[in-house]
Amino acid sequence: MTENHLLTEKKGCAFHIVLNRPDKRNAMPFEMLPEICRLVEEQLTDPEVRCVIIRGAGKVFSAGVDFNSLASLVGRFMADHAAGGASIRADIGQFQHYLNRLEAIELPIICAMHGRVFGMALELALACDIRLMDTACRWCLPELKFGLVADLGGTARLSRTIGPARAMEALMTGRQYSAEQAMAWGLVNALYPESELVSAAEALADDIAKMAPIAVGATKAIVQKGIDQALSNQLDMEASLQSILLRTEDFQEGIKALMEGRAPIWQCK
Repeated sequence: MTENHLLTEKKGCAFHIVLNRPDKRNAMPFEMLPEICRLVEEQLTDPEVRCVIIRGAGKVFSAGVDFNSLASLVGRFMADHAAGGASIRADIGQFQHYLNRLEAIELPIICAMHGRVFGMALELALACDIRLMDTACRWCLPELKFGLVADLGGTARLSRTIGPARAMEALMTGRQYSAEQAMAWGLVNALYPESELVSAAEALADDIAKMAPIAVGATKAIVQKGIDQALSNQLDMEASLQSILLRTEDFQEGIKALMEGRAPIWQCK
């Protein structure tokens, strides 16, 4: 994948990753996933970056998987009879792993979607923490039209996000849905006119940056890792991480700043 298929920009507290194949409707080759993952993980060492924003160049966020990329794997997949699909499962697991890493990283990720977001692009968005959409956006997971399932978390994460019944409708029909439907079903946090979408994401990142970084990371860990846990286990996570936060310099700074009526100067990341 050529470098200019992903553009990056550090703007204030936010690190922007821009899908940049507008002539291909930002169709995503599979190798784009590890590259996005690498770019996000590199920001952990930059104390100025407090949030990542993923967005698309051109008229749409992304039309989904690049079919040339998919076609390059089909021959090997179809030949995998003796192995019983083991190599296919290994490949799928590898690509799932990159999205799992995005979900687990303690740095918040905002996905700003406009125009269209289909298939693998929606699976990428579902692995992000906060999703924004422009009011004219359309979205779908069309994999069943090709005799497949949404295997990079689309089936699992969509059902966890909007509920199993709504997810099964969207998955089993392959319908395109409106931004308003995404908002009504809880798929996205907010809708904006396309002209305001990026600035809204940046404003959200600015608000996140005002919070203590280590506490933001702890909050993401509790929410993401606690989804499949019993309530008692999630409460234990809260208590365990709080016992660390209460002993940090940032907690002392937060209290001091509040009493002095000023913005805190955070030390930890």
